[in-house]
Amino acid sequence: MSPTATAAPRELQIRSVVAACLIGVAISWNIANVGPVATLLAHRYGTTLAVIGLFTTVLFFAELAVMVPGGRAIDRYGAKRAGLVAIAISLIANAALMLPTSPAPALALRAVAGLGVGLGFLSGAIYAQSGAGQAQALAGGIYGGVSLGAGGLALAIVPQLVSPLGWRAPYASAVAVAALTLPLVAAGPPTPGHGGRTQGPRLTTLMADPQLLRLGLISSVSFGFSVILGAWVVTLLERHGGLHAGPAGAIGSLILLLGIVGRPTGGILVRTRPRLTRPMLTTSFLAGTLGVVVLFLAPGTAFDAAAAALIGVAAGLPFGVTIAGATRARPQAAGAAVGAMNIYPVLTIVCGAPLVGLTFSLTGRGRLGFAVIAALWSAAILTLRGLDI
Repeated sequence: MSPTATAAPRELQIRSVVAACLIGVAISWNIANVGPVATLLAHRYGTTLAVIGLFTTVLFFAELAVMVPGGRAIDRYGAKRAGLVAIAISLIANAALMLPTSPAPALALRAVAGLGVGLGFLSGAIYAQSGAGQAQALAGGIYGGVSLGAGGLALAIVPQLVSPLGWRAPYASAVAVAALTLPLVAAGPPTPGHGGRTQGPRLTTLMADPQLLRLGLISSVSFGFSVILGAWVVTLLERHGGLHAGPAGAIGSLILLLGIVGRPTGGILVRTRPRLTRPMLTTSFLAGTLGVVVLFLAPGTAFDAAAAALIGVAAGLPFGVTIAGATRARPQAAGAAVGAMNIYPVLTIVCGAPLVGLTFSLTGRGRLGFAVIAALWSAAILTLRGLDI
C-alpha cells in the first residue's frame, strides 16, 4: 500500500476531529454564556436568580428531549448533516434571544437553543470517532476537551462583552461563534448514515442496559456537575469571595476550560494504559470532591483558582471512557447509545441547576448546594463496581 493511501484515512480522521470540535465550540457556548451574567440578566428581566437558573434548566430539558431521537437521526443521516442543523438552530435561537426583555419568551427561545445543543453534542461525539478505530476514546476526549473548553471561554469572555453589548452579550457572542463555525463544518468530510435501512434499539432497551446506566452515572458526576458548577461558581465567588464578575468569571471559567486538558488526558490514558482506567476514574472523583470543598470555603483568590482548575481536570478525565464505552455497547446504533447514556447527565443538570440556584436564597447563600455536589461526587465511586472497562 502506498504512503498516499495510508495517509488518506489519517487525514480524514484528523479532519473529522477538527470538524467535530467546531460543532462542539458552537453548541457549548450556549451552556455557559448565561451563568457569568446571571445577576445582570435577573435585573434586566425583572426576576430572581432562581428564574435565571431555569435558563440553564430549559436548555438541558430540551436537550433531554432530543437525545435519543437526535441519536437516531445521526445514525440515519450522518453526523455532519446533523451537526450543521444543530449549529443553525443555535444561531437562529440566539439571534431571537436578543429581542425579548421578559423571562417567558426568553425561556422558550432557550429551549429552542437546547434542541441544537443536544443534537450538536451527539453529532460532534459521533463525528469525532468516525474512522478513529482503536483511538475512539482519544478522539472523543479531544472533542470533549475542546467543546467544554468553549464553555470555559464563554465564562471568561461574556463578562468582558457586557460593556459594549449590555445584557445581550451572551446571545450576541453565541451568534458570532455559530456564524463563524458553520461554513468551516460544512467544509468537513462527509459522514454517511444508514439511510433508514437499519432499525435501531428501543428506548426501553437502551435505558435498561446496565453498562449504559453506569456510564451515564459517571457522566452525571463529571460532565453534569461541571456544567452546574460552571453555571453558579461566579455567583458563589461574588457572594463569598468578594470578587467582581470579571475576576470571578475568569476563575470559574477554569472549570470548563481545563476540560481541554482533562478530557484528552483521560482518552490518552485509556488508549495507552487501559489497566489504569478504573484507578483514573476513582482519582478523578476524589479530586473533584476536593475542588468543590475548597470552593465551598472560598479561602482566597489563589486557592479558588486552583480549586476550579482541579475540578476542570477531574471532571474531564472520564469523558472519553463514557463516550467510547457507549459506542462499544451498541456499535450498530452508536448515536442512539450515546444519546441514551447522555440522558443521565442531562437529567442531573435539569434538576441540579435550579436546585443549586435555590440554595443561594437559603442559609449559606449557595454553599449548601456546593456541599451536596461534593458529597455526591465522592459517592460516585460506588458506580465503578461491575463496570465493564
